Amino acid sequence: MVNRLPGTRTAVLAANIGATAITRGRSRRLRAPSGNSKRMTKDTISQMTEFWPLPSSASLERVRDVDAGELSRILENIGLTAVQVQEIVDHWPEVQENPQWASLLAAGYTMVTADRGNFNAPVPIWTDLNDVGDEGRLFYFYLFALCYDETVAYLRQSGTPEDIIDASVGILARHSATYERKWGSLGVETGWWTLLVLRGELLQIGALEFHRVTLGVGTLSPEWYDESDARALGPGFRRGDPSIGLHISQDANLTPASLDRTFADARRLLGELWPVSQRRLATCRSWTMDDRLVEVLRPDSNLVGFQRRFELVPGWLDGDEDVLDFVFRRPNTALAHLPQTTSLERAVVAVLQRGNHWRTRTGWLDFDGEL
Repeated sequence: MVNRLPGTRTAVLAANIGATAITRGRSRRLRAPSGNSKRMTKDTISQMTEFWPLPSSASLERVRDVDAGELSRILENIGLTAVQVQEIVDHWPEVQENPQWASLLAAGYTMVTADRGNFNAPVPIWTDLNDVGDEGRLFYFYLFALCYDETVAYLRQSGTPEDIIDASVGILARHSATYERKWGSLGVETGWWTLLVLRGELLQIGALEFHRVTLGVGTLSPEWYDESDARALGPGFRRGDPSIGLHISQDANLTPASLDRTFADARRLLGELWPVSQRRLATCRSWTMDDRLVEVLRPDSNLVGFQRRFELVPGWLDGDEDVLDFVFRRPNTALAHLPQTTSLERAVVAVLQRGNHWRTRTGWLDFDGEL
């Protein structure tokens, strides 16, 4: 049995994410105090230790028992290159023999196992472990490998097709490619996101990632209408109603034809895997929902077409960091030195150089229709 301290997980999430207040037409975000990257990484380790349970004996044994052959098999199945696999495998003995890292991995494995299938379980959002040596930089590869077989078995048992399983676990390789593009070395960008895959609640279908969310309950539930407006809008909009979060992966094909296929396939598949008996919405919380995109991009651009599929929720948050990271993947680069090759790149920089800000907003569309 895993022992947990009452309220600990909620407290860690609140301290790390910060509080957000959103109103019609403007927003205010309260952030945790900033610091240098090494301090933030140390804070992440502390948060992991507090948020995750003490590792079970079975989890510690799992970490000890995984050998180079099993690790290689799993990482190759995920889609990593032979060179990447070799680097990860080469550092594995260092992790197994380090009590702190072995215990942290076992604790993460314990928590993923306990939360798999519980899509309302809290999701930890914390800084990556890039500044504490190879063990931290490669941490999520090891955690993913530890959980991989059980995650695949869970998805198969639920009826998830093999091609969807392959695409979904392949999210790790895509996050690795993003990390390498940004930092020039092997790692996992936004490692906490891969926990959603391991818990079995996020699937890659076509061009988009689909994440099971209960409105107003899950950690990743979007900024939404106030309670009275949501009640007035009716089923599908209320706190506690089932919904699906949509996420755009790097280099996703957002052409109208690709999105039409994606939504058709997702409605068919998720209607079977995640059935509901009432109206269900799909939401997208992103800078791509900034309604001023139409002012800086061509009317027939893929991003504008994607946004037009959604109704927008009033209010917004500051989205400058999100748009700069997604579009350029060039941290710590001055605006004047960012590439200006595409119309989107030029638009992003032009808005910021004028002293304006990009907005992160929530949009929604009917997923299953009114049932």
